Amino acid sequence: MQTVVNNLPGFVYRCANDPNWTMLYLSEGCRNITGYAPEDFIGNRHTSYADIILSEHRRWGWWQERLAEGLPLEDEYPIRTRQGELRWVWERGFGVKDEQGACLYIEGFVTDITGRKKAEQALAKREEQYRLLFELSPVEIVLEDKDGTILDVNEAVMRRSGYAKEELVGKNVRLFVPEHSLPIVEANLAALQQGATIEEEVIAISREGETQHKLLRERAIPINGDKMGVLSFSLDISDQKRAEERLRKSEKMYRSLVEHMLEGMVIVDSLGRVLFTNPAALQMFNVSTLAELGAIEFMPASLLEAILALPLGEGVTEQYDFTRHGHRLWLEVHGAKVDFEGDEAALVLLRDITKRKEEELQKEYLSWHDPLTGLGNRRFFEEVLRGYAGSCPGIIVADLDGLKLINDTLGHSAGDHLLRSAAAILRHCIRTEDLIARIGGDEFVVIITDARRSETESLIASIKAELAEYNARQPEIPLSLSLGYQVADSAAVSLAAIYKEADNAMYRDKLLHKKSSRSTLSHALLSALDSKNVETREHVERLGQRASAMARQLLRNEHWISELDLFARFHDIGKVGVADSILSKPGRLSPSERLEMERHSEIGYRIAIASPELAPVAEYILKHQERWDGEGYPLGLKGADIPLQCRIVAIVDAFDAMTNDRPYRSALPAGQALAELKRCAGTQFDPELVELFCAVYAEEEAAN
Repeated sequence: MQTVVNNLPGFVYRCANDPNWTMLYLSEGCRNITGYAPEDFIGNRHTSYADIILSEHRRWGWWQERLAEGLPLEDEYPIRTRQGELRWVWERGFGVKDEQGACLYIEGFVTDITGRKKAEQALAKREEQYRLLFELSPVEIVLEDKDGTILDVNEAVMRRSGYAKEELVGKNVRLFVPEHSLPIVEANLAALQQGATIEEEVIAISREGETQHKLLRERAIPINGDKMGVLSFSLDISDQKRAEERLRKSEKMYRSLVEHMLEGMVIVDSLGRVLFTNPAALQMFNVSTLAELGAIEFMPASLLEAILALPLGEGVTEQYDFTRHGHRLWLEVHGAKVDFEGDEAALVLLRDITKRKEEELQKEYLSWHDPLTGLGNRRFFEEVLRGYAGSCPGIIVADLDGLKLINDTLGHSAGDHLLRSAAAILRHCIRTEDLIARIGGDEFVVIITDARRSETESLIASIKAELAEYNARQPEIPLSLSLGYQVADSAAVSLAAIYKEADNAMYRDKLLHKKSSRSTLSHALLSALDSKNVETREHVERLGQRASAMARQLLRNEHWISELDLFARFHDIGKVGVADSILSKPGRLSPSERLEMERHSEIGYRIAIASPELAPVAEYILKHQERWDGEGYPLGLKGADIPLQCRIVAIVDAFDAMTNDRPYRSALPAGQALAELKRCAGTQFDPELVELFCAVYAEEEAAN
């Protein structure tokens, strides 16, 4: 137990109840806190414990009152250690009494709280610094509650309004507001409670009735715990309103000197040393401390010199860019010379305008460029047509084949990928002095300066070779371009005329290989369907066998049956354009997912109609989700208006789906699936064909 006591973060004591705190027992922790050994205090051998307590904190009478009331003794007080160091300690003790109630001695515990006391003193100093900044600000600052009642104002407010602080505190800010502007105040207070930041020009009325133009900025801040208030900054811009030229040259945008400022604020002395900064400035320059900010040149030295050369209270506004570790900022800075703790200093307010600058540059870029490929756009191309001054130009026109089919089946992201790939190939093949633009949804133009026919033909060959290499690397969605070109025979031929001839040549090329390119694309989509594993090979084979068996019962010829088998195999090809997350979703589809799924019949039709092999069954693929009662999609066909092939496949597909595991449920027994078909006969399915299927299935089971 003695070991535990000696290792406590403090010391245990027993002392006599006298003004000297005459110690009877002290644990070893006394040495770490006071610098004295326990035996130095025992019986006041070398000194008494009371002697090391600063005299104004020796509250013997108060301790006696606590003991008389039977209360614990708890206090904080400073001591002077043996080494002369000032420390703060916390003590808690109890009086030990005899049977008659007389206090025999006091027992308790003392621990060092110097660190906590220093932190409290530092916090008090920081709060005083903020208050000083508040009072020194040339910006008028008002602290209000959420209803606009004034809680505090700074010197700038009193100076401009003509009111003393006692006349303002407790009054409402509407005191400054003209009657016609009161609805704006109401709207602003409501918006502030919703988290808005207000920034606007307002008119205020001084005590003498003077109309003042001000730039007002307000935001809600927490005050008094959970309560919210409003921090209001206003900058008098009356002089600027009277002199617009001066306003443009020196826009004064003073901002908050407290932690809630959105802008960065820095105070710098005449030697360039950073005296104060706020969190927004630290974040702006990606540093953590005032020392780190002072170590970088966060603003041009010439600008700091210009600010410090101004008369007190006047300011200057500039813009500059700042780059550190590859990160570039555009900043707007308003600087004013102020008196800071008796010395001249520069008060600098910084606003990050990078986004605005980047948007301006982006707008300018997009006015001349295609945002998808980064190539020049139609406007760029037409400007070149109007102003081209080169000699003997040539033009290549390239059109991306099958873009609409890709967009309709695989989605615009796949189409965009092909457009970017086509642009990359064209950009890679042309010379640096040549120009390239995307002038339509699927059309590109290359302008060849100082062209030669042989060189242009070689360029066409290079483009085709790049296309072949691309398709070898990425066979999933083939990239095909129809190409046409023309070269001027002389400088007298206009660029517009050459473009027209090249465009005509491109269309002739498109007509020549249109059929083969669409067929290639369709086969690629079939491969994509196979890779999605939407329908297993066994499922497709069962559908073909059972559909063919029903067709033979209906005495259809072999050509009809062969076409039915083809349809059964590819009836769901449109699912290649449906997201995998929807196809494999284990639960019920949402309404939007259901709409996406229902597009697969139309997507399948577009794929099939573009493929010579599937074109004969394209109509069936479109209509394979129709229902006997007319409640199907996409056309809402009913009864015999639905092709016989579609009615057959609907039944065999539904039966196979029910009797095999799916992501959203387990397989059903065949008998239960047949019962479900009969239940839906006349609504979802052709009732006569349901009876036929049941008979065919019975024969199949008997044969097995």
